[in-house]
Amino acid sequence: MASNLNVTELDFDQIKENLKNFMKSQSRFKDYDFDGSGLSTLMDVLAYNTHYNAMLAHFALNEAFLDSAQIRGNVVSRAGLLGYTPRSILAPRATVKLVVDVSTYQGTIPSALVVERGTKFNSVVDGVTYTFSALQSQTAILVEEGTTKTYTFDRITIGQGKFRYLSYRVDNEIENQKFQLSDANADTSSLRIRIQENQDSNSFDSYIKFTTLQEIDSTSQVYHLQENSSGFFQIYFGDGIIGKKPLNDNIVNLDYLITDGEAANGANSFTLTTDFPSLTGNINTTVTTLNAASGGTSAETTESIRFNAPITFQAQDRAVTAQDYAAIIQRNFANIESISTWGGEDNIVPDYGKAYLSIKPLIGNTLSDSEKTEIISILSSKNTVSITPEILDPEFTNIELDVIFKYNPALTSRSQQAIESLVTDTILDYNFNQLNKFDGVFRHSELLSLVDNSDPAITSSTIRPFMYKNITAGTVKADNTFSLTYAGKFMVKKGNDYTLESTPFKIGGIDHFFGDLPIENSTNRKVMIYKVSDSANQVVVPDAGLIDTINGVITLNNFVVDVPTEIRITIAPDSLDIAPKRNQIINIEASRVLASGSIDQIAYSGPSGTLDYTTTSRLR
Repeated sequence: MASNLNVTELDFDQIKENLKNFMKSQSRFKDYDFDGSGLSTLMDVLAYNTHYNAMLAHFALNEAFLDSAQIRGNVVSRAGLLGYTPRSILAPRATVKLVVDVSTYQGTIPSALVVERGTKFNSVVDGVTYTFSALQSQTAILVEEGTTKTYTFDRITIGQGKFRYLSYRVDNEIENQKFQLSDANADTSSLRIRIQENQDSNSFDSYIKFTTLQEIDSTSQVYHLQENSSGFFQIYFGDGIIGKKPLNDNIVNLDYLITDGEAANGANSFTLTTDFPSLTGNINTTVTTLNAASGGTSAETTESIRFNAPITFQAQDRAVTAQDYAAIIQRNFANIESISTWGGEDNIVPDYGKAYLSIKPLIGNTLSDSEKTEIISILSSKNTVSITPEILDPEFTNIELDVIFKYNPALTSRSQQAIESLVTDTILDYNFNQLNKFDGVFRHSELLSLVDNSDPAITSSTIRPFMYKNITAGTVKADNTFSLTYAGKFMVKKGNDYTLESTPFKIGGIDHFFGDLPIENSTNRKVMIYKVSDSANQVVVPDAGLIDTINGVITLNNFVVDVPTEIRITIAPDSLDIAPKRNQIINIEASRVLASGSIDQIAYSGPSGTLDYTTTSRLR
């Protein structure tokens, strides 16, 4: 028996057994029955106490590190040590033009009209009415043209939600006084901080959010933002050395949007609901939507904080590497579902001195011009002077799938049509969960496994992927120049088979198609246009573009069509796996998933089924 207590065990039963062995090794307890009801209960208490303390120490140690912490407050605290502030819930934002017509107004008409911060607009999304508020005050001058008198506000940025106004009194007797935003759904990007000398003062000092120590001194009017352990955001000010320190009895005024987040994304029709105090009579207002509401999202998740905080810390608020650009943009710009950044040296044709980035927004496929301008502004003070950032829209490569599977009808109650529908749904779920982002790789074996497991009756499956893009050709040759970049190399067919396929288009009232021919001593191929005459392909335009099979680029030119026509250009990838690069995004088009099932004659009928068993060719 052990003469020393073993302290390495954590399991309750083993702790208890160690205690019993230790006690039995002591001469004074050698005649005791430790399995008896009384002593056994005491052993249980000692073992439980030891077990609880061990678990507490284990949990406490886990919570001390960003990677292992599970409580959000601890994750936020560890991220704060890296200078990272979690993103709050964000309101969808829209841009509108407002025209106020006072031609029939009876009364004094002011020379200028102001839309105040907080002016309200309404919009209906999916039957629910949401309030939007102007984020900044804006002034318009009266314009008179004949009998028409109008005020025009060209661009008003509005955010979904209503403004909450809070006031706090500064008490420097409270050490490290902080002022809390009292709403869990507060959009901190709309936060405005103003300080009055006292409650009777009519003047305000505006404070801006602290972002860098550069040019910060004892008079800098900055505030600091952090999330507290309760999940609410709070602000605090400088200490009089790094940032200005408010004085006793100063009044801190906070106002910010309380929003519903992503619920109002897509709002595109707005009505002004706030009256103008200086105009109380008959006026007409017209609201024109310039940009529909987008960018609304829920608060940053714990896992997102855990991932982004170290990356942002590495960037140190300067853009040098491609990863730095991504980290800075994700921290300061919200309307991001997926982002890709790369240096100009990594382009197909190197472009030194450029940093490229592409963003797929939360709503839609591309950013608006104003959002692109905002991102360039964010980077302007952080990137190397010799590097010019450039934003490219995402390029989508659509995937068409031939899905052929065999099944054993004895193992399922589903019909063949029902299994085909199930397979299609499985593929579309894979598209939603794994693709449609810059790092979304089409993994052939992974999708095959999902198809095989979608129903126990499926015995085998084959998936043939094809890449395609659509162009709209017109009747003017100069406008028919297209450069199509696909997400992967092309498979080159041997012999006289065409590598490229297209849907028909009319030239001279006859259906024509794109095809291709090899170029001697080159991996490239020449695109041509042909028609079918007497069951044979007749070349009509011998030089209509070029196929770069290595870089996955198809160039089309030198042709016209009778009427504007959408043409689908399809080509097989060189690999069954398709990996996007740079600004490429892969998408499986639902309407182009062609699932076809047949009975597995061998699994169903045994050896006699071998006579009717067929296999699927690699190519169509």
